[in-house]
Amino acid sequence: MIDKKEHADLEGMRFHKNACMLTGTKLYAPSHAAMSGLCANCIMCGLCEVGAKAKSGRTLFPQPFGTTQFGAEKRIPNMEDLQIMPELYGEGLFFTKTSSEGELGGFKCTVPLVIAGMGSTKVASDKNDELTIGAAKAGIARVLGENYLITFGEEKLKHTIDIYKKNQKKGYGAIVIQVNANEHKLGLAKMAADLGADAIEMKLGQGAKQGLGGEIQFEGEEKAEKFKKAGYLVIDKGNGKYERHAFPGTLTSESLRETLKEYASHGKPLWVKTGMGIGIIKLIEELDKIKKEEDLPIEILTVDGFGGGTGMSPWLVMNEMNMPSGALFSVLKKRPSFDIILAGGYSTGFDVAKAMMLGADGVAMGRPFLIAARQENGIENFCAAISEELKMTAVTQKVDTISKIVGKRKSLFALSKEAKNMFGITTEPKDVL
Repeated sequence: MIDKKEHADLEGMRFHKNACMLTGTKLYAPSHAAMSGLCANCIMCGLCEVGAKAKSGRTLFPQPFGTTQFGAEKRIPNMEDLQIMPELYGEGLFFTKTSSEGELGGFKCTVPLVIAGMGSTKVASDKNDELTIGAAKAGIARVLGENYLITFGEEKLKHTIDIYKKNQKKGYGAIVIQVNANEHKLGLAKMAADLGADAIEMKLGQGAKQGLGGEIQFEGEEKAEKFKKAGYLVIDKGNGKYERHAFPGTLTSESLRETLKEYASHGKPLWVKTGMGIGIIKLIEELDKIKKEEDLPIEILTVDGFGGGTGMSPWLVMNEMNMPSGALFSVLKKRPSFDIILAGGYSTGFDVAKAMMLGADGVAMGRPFLIAARQENGIENFCAAISEELKMTAVTQKVDTISKIVGKRKSLFALSKEAKNMFGITTEPKDVL
């Protein structure tokens, strides 16, 4: 959303692409912006993003890095554009008598949530222990995101796995280690299995920047040399400051099969994460085929979409690329033999319920858990609140467990033609009443 004080007359615009406080830019005449995002009465003052790019020669990243998680603000159809329609007929229940428990990725969970992979960026790593212990006690899986090993080393990786295990709610949850293209070469999958991780996640992409690798800013020439040797792109920004970019990886049918076979040899369940993109249906079909032909333990696919959070990503990449992950089920006609969870812009129990009614088995969240991690028992309390909201949804659908709402698309109602086209949900009252 646009800051109403900064751009009072631009409330109807989907995204103001040439000035934003997150990039430290503004317009000379914000009440008179042309369709280009430039001032209609441009005096070439250079306060806007065009001026900032002319000074730096770089695309712009939202700031400040290290204390902030970022997500796109462009207004496109999302979960808020869908309404849940309650059932009138059926057996009534108190919501406290329903269950939010289930299974995701081969592991029991108290609520159909996963803490999404958040890697080596400072804003996530600063709360590493709170996220890990909180997930363990709450009985949900935590994915430890990419580039953790190269940034913090094997000792901290082991520490994170160990504290999850020490605090794990008996019979619930999992600690999952994500492996990207760089870490594949470093042998992280085997290391994670040897250190006691419950599952290995192959990272193919993420919603905030599908096609780009994970990014951080850091200081120190010694670190720069270490990252370069490990195959990362390192950009010298001067004054001892650097950017690190992970290799996004190359995906072919052959490489997908061979990598998954290698990871499966370590004896752990396999998870896969990707961003929305052209070829997503082919990917799902190939994963299903590989699972059956090679007898591999592929248990879950996380599909991240527009609105997904990140500690560092180009501002325009986040806003001008991709679509919401919920759109997947408007085109996916055949359910695979593994779970699918959605990510990217979900923050409430009703978001989770809508995702499940669209067809997902659950949802992965990042930023909400970072917020929760700053409260005492915050992860557990947040999961309890989501559980309560899901139970309330369950009773409106006359079911006794939340997993029974998966695929209940006919109980959703779209509030606009745009949402109908995006999610394949009716806008006609006659179709649901």
